[in-house]
Amino acid sequence: MNYKKLFKKYKYLILAIVIITVIVTIISYLRINCIEPFVCSVDSKELYDGLMKDFDVIFPDHNRNSGGGQFYDHIVNNIKPNYREFLEYNKMYCAVSGSPIDPGRQDPFKNIVIESTDGSKYYGKQYICCWPCVCDMVKYGKVETHEYRGNEIVVFVIDDPCSNESDIPDEVSAFKCENGKTKNGLYTKSGRLIVGILHDHEVYDSNNSKHTDAEKDVDKLCESRNSIEPDELQGGMGDIFVKLSLVGKKPSKSGHSELKNIYGEPLHKCKTGDSPGSWDSEGYCSERGGGVHQICFNVDENNKDFSKDTGQSDWSRERVGNNHCMCLGAWALYKAKNKGTGDELVCESIPDMALSKDYINNWNTWNGNELDDQIVAGVDSLVKQCYNKQKSEHLKERYDELRSEYGNWTSVL
Repeated sequence: MNYKKLFKKYKYLILAIVIITVIVTIISYLRINCIEPFVCSVDSKELYDGLMKDFDVIFPDHNRNSGGGQFYDHIVNNIKPNYREFLEYNKMYCAVSGSPIDPGRQDPFKNIVIESTDGSKYYGKQYICCWPCVCDMVKYGKVETHEYRGNEIVVFVIDDPCSNESDIPDEVSAFKCENGKTKNGLYTKSGRLIVGILHDHEVYDSNNSKHTDAEKDVDKLCESRNSIEPDELQGGMGDIFVKLSLVGKKPSKSGHSELKNIYGEPLHKCKTGDSPGSWDSEGYCSERGGGVHQICFNVDENNKDFSKDTGQSDWSRERVGNNHCMCLGAWALYKAKNKGTGDELVCESIPDMALSKDYINNWNTWNGNELDDQIVAGVDSLVKQCYNKQKSEHLKERYDELRSEYGNWTSVL
C-alpha cells in the first residue's frame, strides 16, 4: 500500500480529525474543571449529604478523630470530583479534628496566615469546627503547594504519623499503616501527609493589611492556647491532633529520623531531667537560628560555672547533673579561655550542621566577649574531644573541609 498517496488523498480529512480531537479534549478539560466558558453549578448540600453517606466507608469504626487526611483521600480517590466540586467537598470537614462541617453553618472558616514547608507564608481560609483548631493548625501544621486536575492548590500537611505507628494516640483509629506509611492518605512531593486545604490562598504580603490583620487576629486569639506545651493540653479534638502531628516528628529508636550528628549517624537527644536546657521540643540540640544552641554539654561539679565563665550570670549551677544545649559562641569562648575538663561534651547529641561554615561564623561574634582565634579554639576542642571518644572518619572529613574553608589551620588530629 502506498501510504504517501493515501495520506495525500485524505490529508484534509486527517487534519480535520486531529483538530476535532484537540477541540474535544480541550472542551472536556474545561468542563471537568469548571473553567470558563463552562459554569458548573454545585449543590453544596447535595455534595455534603453524599459525603456523609460515605462516612462509614471512610471511618469503618465511626471514629473520625483527626481524620482530615482520610476525608481528603476519599474525596480524591473515590469521589474524583471536578475541580469546583473538589473545592466544595474540602470545605466540609475540619482538617484538625475530622469533624464534618455542614455547608449551611454560619461562619465556618477563619482567615489565617500559616507557614509553608519552604519557609514562606500563605494567607487563606481555614474551615473549622471550633476556634482552637485554628491555633493548633497554625502552630503544629504547615502548608505546601500541590495540584488537583492541573490546578494549583495549597494543602495543610503534617509529618506522617504512621512512621511511628505505635505512638499514634489511642483516640485516633482512622489511620491504616503499612510499612511506616499511611495507606488511606495522600502525600505532597516532600513526603508529608495532606490533611486538608487552605482555601482562597494568597502568598503572604507584609504590605497587605488584609494579610497582616488576619495574622494579628490569630495571634491574639491563640496567645493563651499556643503558650501551653503539648503535654499540658487537656482533652479536646485539637489536643488529639497536636499529639498526632508530633508523632511523625519523633525519631526512631536509633535516633533522629532526619538530622545527623557529627559522626554522620542519627542525632541523639541531649535532654536530661525536667529543667530547661535550650533543646527543642523533642529534646535535641537542633536550633537553626538565634543563638544556635547546638553543643550538647554535660554539666557537673567541675564545670558548673560555665555560664559565669562566658560573661553571663551563674545560672549554670542549676544544671549540675544534667545536659545543656550550649550556644556556639559560648562554647567557643569557654574553650578559648582554656576552661573545662576536656570531657564535657555529649558528642552523639551534637548535630552535624554545627561543623558547617554558616554556623561556625556565629562563634566569631557573641555577647561582646569575643577573643582572638575563638573559632579555632572552639572547633579544635570539639573535634579533638569527640574524635577521642569515637574515631570517626566522617568527623575527620568534616573537620578537614572546615579547616580548608578557613585557610587550613593546623589539625589537632
